[in-house]
Amino acid sequence: MSKKDTSKNKKESTKDQENSNKEAVASVPLEDYEKIKDDYLRLAADFDNFKKRIEKEKEQQLLGTISLVLAGLFPLIDNLEIAMNQEKTPKEIEALHKLVTAFLEGLSISEVPGTGENFDPTHHEAIEHTGEGEKEIVKEVLRKGYKIQDKLIRPAMVKVSSE
Repeated sequence: MSKKDTSKNKKESTKDQENSNKEAVASVPLEDYEKIKDDYLRLAADFDNFKKRIEKEKEQQLLGTISLVLAGLFPLIDNLEIAMNQEKTPKEIEALHKLVTAFLEGLSISEVPGTGENFDPTHHEAIEHTGEGEKEIVKEVLRKGYKIQDKLIRPAMVKVSSE
């Protein structure tokens, strides 16, 4: 047998295999196809949900880490606030205070609303309460509270007055 005949036979056998594969693919019952399609769509939806959950967990982990680091910086920030309230504040302290404030703003950290606002036990820690009314108003902020996005990092320590 010559090389041409051998290669021709191989080509024919390959074509026969392809045809039989096409027939096998085409012979899948419709209900099996629908089940496979449904399983695929469920798997794709599960994977999308998994990706979203992982992304949310990463974000929560980042917020937790930032909160932990800031918890160590809050005493420094409190002392800077005290220094800023003195009569003669050195320019260096003012510059440092501006730097810290810019740092907090850069991390999207905001202060918990304070004096004159309604008392909110989820954001305020009441140290003193005066009055007998229904409406509770923050009278004085003793220590500022901070939050990042909607997550509370540290509650504000306040005096509350009821009207």
